[in-house]
Amino acid sequence: MLYPYLILATIVLLLAGLLFLRRQAAPVEVIELETKKSSKKKDPLPPEVRANKIYYRSILHKKKSRKIYSLAKHRIKTTRELNTAQKDFLYQELKRFPLPSGAAMQLAEMLRDPYVDSRKVAALASTDPIISGRLLALVNSAYFRPTSGKKIHSIHRAILYLGFNQVRNLLFQLMLEQAVSKHSPLSQEEIRKIWLHSAAVSVAAGEIAKKFEDHPGLVLTAGLMHDVGKFFLPYFENSEELGGFSLNDAEEEPPPLILEEQKTGFNHAVIGAVLCYIWQIPEEISQTVSLHHFGDFARLKKLHPKMQHVITTVAAADYICHLLGYGEEEPYLYEIPKEALEACGFPSYPEFLITPALEKEVERMVKLLEEYTTA
Repeated sequence: MLYPYLILATIVLLLAGLLFLRRQAAPVEVIELETKKSSKKKDPLPPEVRANKIYYRSILHKKKSRKIYSLAKHRIKTTRELNTAQKDFLYQELKRFPLPSGAAMQLAEMLRDPYVDSRKVAALASTDPIISGRLLALVNSAYFRPTSGKKIHSIHRAILYLGFNQVRNLLFQLMLEQAVSKHSPLSQEEIRKIWLHSAAVSVAAGEIAKKFEDHPGLVLTAGLMHDVGKFFLPYFENSEELGGFSLNDAEEEPPPLILEEQKTGFNHAVIGAVLCYIWQIPEEISQTVSLHHFGDFARLKKLHPKMQHVITTVAAADYICHLLGYGEEEPYLYEIPKEALEACGFPSYPEFLITPALEKEVERMVKLLEEYTTA
């Protein structure tokens, strides 16, 4: 007599488990990894995933512990949604926080020219002891250590060894560190967490670009800059000038980005985009900062395909770093539309952009930065 009840109980448990998975993670990925006929499906597994299912099962297991939010139905603020008064207010507030002038700014401008004489770059870098010290520390670190094992003592050799892209990334980081440490109201621990996440996203974006044979220079810098608005977000909490700006109806658990808008009237992407304008950062980076949480691919369709690719690459790198645990807040993920991923030639699931090599490179860079921030 107990047999039918056991069958019924088993069915109920299975249904409950499926509902739980449906709420906590996307079950399609798990099903595809387990299905022997997945290669015949409309969306077959990439060859590297089929060849290393144990690794990707562990990645998908991590996803189960993450909250997943969709931004597709939200009217995410961009600078286009701001009225004149709001733009003026934001600009006036943020122009109080300029990037420091000096050798780092001059070098960053100089390195925009890929044909610039490296000896001129080295000569200017040598005039600033902070830049010189950071370049030599970086090139001789465990992350970049020359294969010969011999230390590099020449600034010129360090620049040639690291490459212009990495040096320019370092300069942006130095400038931002100085601006943030001087002006951000956040605690040192909060600043450190955002830096580590931003560095991780920069490396992940660069690895994705290299995998798809794209030049990594732009996405490296865009990845480093993508969350710069978070450093200054607290300035706008409880501001009287922002009344009536929230456009989204309240919901039980809105995404963190929408909570930012409800609390401050803006979000970190809007603040970051205005900072990029004030700091005269190249437009490609500014657009990526503004739109890296685009939610709906329709928001990108009017942009040039190259910009769509850069923004989606940084969004995917941000997703990956939150999934791997390199996020500055509690673990969560923002869904990336499959249409955006497919337009870039990426797999339909951003988890499949992760490789053991990418994970290793991100871990190495984070450990390197932890040495600096804890020293």
